[in-house]
Amino acid sequence: MRKHFLFLMVSFFLVAFPLLAGAQGRVTVTGSVKDAGDLPVIAATVFEKGTTNGTSTDADGKFSFSMTKGATLVVSCVGYETVEVKVVGNKTNFDLVLKEDALALTEVVVTGYGGTQRRSKLTNSIAKVSEETFSVGVFANPGQALSGAVSGLRVVNTSGSPNATPSISLRGGTNWDGSGEPLVIVDGMLRESGFQDINPEDIASMDVLKDAGATAIYGARASNGVIFITTKKGSAGQSQINFKGRVGLNYYYSPIKFLDTEDYLTYMRKAYNETPWADKGMLKAAQPFGTGNVYGEDGSKMLWNLMAYDPKYDFLLSKGWKTMDDPVGNGKLMYRDTDFKSYNMNSPALTQDYNVNMSGGNDKGHYYASFGYNKIEGMPINMYNERYNVLFNGDYMITPWLKSISSFSYNRGNWTPMPYGQQGEANYFGRIMSMPPTSRFEDEDGNMLLGSNSGDGNQSYNADKFWYDYQRDKFTISQNFEVSLMEGLKLKGGASWFLNETVQEYMIKDYRTNVNSYNRTRTTYAGMNRYFSQTYNATLQYEKTLFDVHNVDVLLGTEIYDRVYRGFSAQGQGAATDDFADLQLTLNGEGKRAIDSSHERQRILSYFGRLNYDYDSRYLLSATFRYDGYSSLLGDNRWGFFPGVSAGWVFGRENFVTDNLSWLSFGKLRASYGLNGNASGIGAYTLQGAYANADSKGNKYFYSSNAAFRISALANPGLKWERTRTAEIGVDLGFLQNKINFNATYYNRLTMDKYADFTLPSTTGFSSVKNNNGKYRNAGLEFEIAAKVMRKKDFSWDVKANIAYNKNKVVSLPDNGLPNNRQGGTEIYTGRKLADGTYETIFVGGYQEGQEPNQLTAYQFEGLWRNDSDVPDTYIDRSGTNYKGLTIYSKAKYDSLTDAEKTKAWYVGAGDAKWKDVNGDGVIDARDRVKIGNMTPHWFGGFNTTLNWKGLQFYARFDYALDFWTYDQASPWYDGCGQGSYNATTNILDSWSPENPNGKYPKYVWADIFGVSNYFRQSTLYVFKGDYLAIRELSLSYSLPKVLLDKTFLKNVTVSVTGQNLGYITAAPTNTPEVARSNTYASGDGYGLPRTILFGLDLTF
Repeated sequence: MRKHFLFLMVSFFLVAFPLLAGAQGRVTVTGSVKDAGDLPVIAATVFEKGTTNGTSTDADGKFSFSMTKGATLVVSCVGYETVEVKVVGNKTNFDLVLKEDALALTEVVVTGYGGTQRRSKLTNSIAKVSEETFSVGVFANPGQALSGAVSGLRVVNTSGSPNATPSISLRGGTNWDGSGEPLVIVDGMLRESGFQDINPEDIASMDVLKDAGATAIYGARASNGVIFITTKKGSAGQSQINFKGRVGLNYYYSPIKFLDTEDYLTYMRKAYNETPWADKGMLKAAQPFGTGNVYGEDGSKMLWNLMAYDPKYDFLLSKGWKTMDDPVGNGKLMYRDTDFKSYNMNSPALTQDYNVNMSGGNDKGHYYASFGYNKIEGMPINMYNERYNVLFNGDYMITPWLKSISSFSYNRGNWTPMPYGQQGEANYFGRIMSMPPTSRFEDEDGNMLLGSNSGDGNQSYNADKFWYDYQRDKFTISQNFEVSLMEGLKLKGGASWFLNETVQEYMIKDYRTNVNSYNRTRTTYAGMNRYFSQTYNATLQYEKTLFDVHNVDVLLGTEIYDRVYRGFSAQGQGAATDDFADLQLTLNGEGKRAIDSSHERQRILSYFGRLNYDYDSRYLLSATFRYDGYSSLLGDNRWGFFPGVSAGWVFGRENFVTDNLSWLSFGKLRASYGLNGNASGIGAYTLQGAYANADSKGNKYFYSSNAAFRISALANPGLKWERTRTAEIGVDLGFLQNKINFNATYYNRLTMDKYADFTLPSTTGFSSVKNNNGKYRNAGLEFEIAAKVMRKKDFSWDVKANIAYNKNKVVSLPDNGLPNNRQGGTEIYTGRKLADGTYETIFVGGYQEGQEPNQLTAYQFEGLWRNDSDVPDTYIDRSGTNYKGLTIYSKAKYDSLTDAEKTKAWYVGAGDAKWKDVNGDGVIDARDRVKIGNMTPHWFGGFNTTLNWKGLQFYARFDYALDFWTYDQASPWYDGCGQGSYNATTNILDSWSPENPNGKYPKYVWADIFGVSNYFRQSTLYVFKGDYLAIRELSLSYSLPKVLLDKTFLKNVTVSVTGQNLGYITAAPTNTPEVARSNTYASGDGYGLPRTILFGLDLTF
């Protein structure tokens, strides 16, 4: 290990020091690059032919660098024809005009293992993420920026937490639930932690490899696609320092609106008074809605800001108290509002993002170094995510035939979780925010109070009682050498190390749990997890053009991957003081301490290859393979072979096209087929089985008083790879001198031998064993279009858009004797009566052959019974949705029951919900639900537009998802009085009552679940089309004119203001509309994205 380390460090020194040297004997050339519309061409590559010496044009299309006298100046840019100019005589200033490339798309994409390909020659689906995706907003995790960026790539922001990682799936995912994370590769190295802690500002390009023809070269890890990130490098002849700063404010937002205090008291007191099963005594008790609260000298004993009006408390009216008529009596009430957001939310929260980088180089080498700092505060109090990034990339030509390429990065992350004691984000943003608005979190003198309890009360009260020190450290060090053996033949070898270590410590100090008690366990915890990954690979690549028209590129390689994991944790309780978190100070009695450690190792050996061939850039062929051996699989199943092949025809270069279709600038047909594998669902030792020395409750095993071990998990040596087979066909088109570019792709992906846990009979002593369980298909279409709508001297307008259609289907499952070999699902009536007098039923959802999974069912809400007499006497509801399992009858039928029978029954009446009786038998039961539809969007995508006028730029980005259903799981809990005294939404203002007989919602009662369950059942009353349009970014920036900067040391100054995550246009009133819900009810639906305003400053020196 030490030898490896010494080898890498010496290599870094070989790169770093020579980069300080400059080139001599050169002439400085300057000039500008514009397009045919006299607009500056930004970021065009300007270099000396035959060398790596060059630069890029600035925001005004200008360039300046040193090159050899008499050499050829080359200017190239994506979408334009390349220009070459001989530098002769005394001329050193060149004003060049680029023509748009009418014959080919020159954008270069990354294909893996050092390979690149011009898009015009690409035979696979590889999408490049645009630069603006990362540069406009601020992101703790660059994965958050990918919403709508690439067709077929769906990004679901499941949480607005700065610590959250979005769910990312490509082409529907290969897992049964539609998930499946793409493989993330950073500068050729597997990034096991995905996008976490990567600095978006260091990303030079991001390419998404979609089809198996492209991803097969990554074999068993790439069944869900590959996202290839290339970090920034230096450019020869152009040295610069960049500063980019962003400061922003994040604002809490929720579409859920609760009743104000007066409406809450009105509806809650009336509900208690009128609900038969409610205890009427509570109306005068010390309750959130009761008048038994007593104001006294010890204000902390009073938990609720509500009393019966008494003139002696008139002095409180000047301290925020109000009065109202008692809705259930002749008197008045006194109350004071509580704004929960002020105590439980950090709104606005602060965002800070600062980056400094420097880059440059010469004909010998290049360097890029950066430092980044990002801190985003969360909406819950004391929550934050903080990230530090350091990156160095360098390369140096040691000799004319030997090149050293080195990279080092350090990422540090610090964060705090949700406030202690919270059961999750749903509770925090739902249950806590729906607390009775009479909660008392502060007395009249401004002294902080806890409220009713620590769980649902004032979260600021105990905030300093919970100490956290969470930190992630990630080191990446990579060293590669490139040897030019002969013209066109290169040998490349390298090593990459990735250390990912997390240390977590916390201490729970003494804290108040309610007004009369404390928690004094003084729990202390310390834990460490370390992953160390080593990757060693070598490739041999040959590139050659034969007879001017035959282009060949062959790559062969091998790779060794080795990952070791170590974990350790300890916990204790009962220290003498809560001033110190030292575990040594905790009690050593039985059950007071716990300690654990864990270890794991996984290894992969691989061989791979790729062949690219084209004839005259018209007829294209590509083939890849990978042969993987996994340590986690056993026996003959350990090795897998994964090939891919693709072909293309650039018909736009054929004479019959160029002669007859002048409006068609480019045209290409392409097709691919390939196979990937997957073993990600298998742990390092899963198939070898496991032993344990205790049962699940911690009871030790003994044999004749000696310690004993029992098999705790079955060995399973026969488990095979999951295999994914993908076929696709596509077309790429360019119109009007490539002012408009369009591509379309159809794909069909079949995943075979899916992993699943197979349930075993209880007599075996084991609950389940993992097996290969069926086939799963994703099929769909992808479309992308990019248009240069307008090009004028001082004005330009660009538009990009993409849309994808995907549908998942279960193809086959193990034979279990059930129709469609069904696993799970919901049984519902079809409405058809069979000859034997019974009613036909089907199963919806679960996993069934030939069907789409993730289906939503619900009771069909058909309005309200407006009068008691409208309910048929024969009405029966046996749905079982009542908490006590009561049978619901009409009032007439209920009155006819005996007293004993009435204890198991209740009745419906005016203001209750009317449900669809699907089979028409007069009885509502669990099978009277209806199929709503899929909860996974079929259509999704995004679009953006950029307008430039002189130095002013406006940028807008949106993404969307269509054709799916979701359920508002939180509102039924609020509106059904799920917690007994908590608040309801403003829906209740339109609920049925004698005063509002035409209300939309059922009557408001206390604890609806104890009655007829108008709210506490999954019904279409709270089902919504999930379609949404997300307003992701709106940004306005201004770059100072270069004429103002010419006499300064600044090359560029840009100021900006950006709105990020500005909201959704959707019918679903949920905090997280990107997530489809299906729970019957819950005390919240998650942590919604905050709305952010950012102010930016960019400087280039």
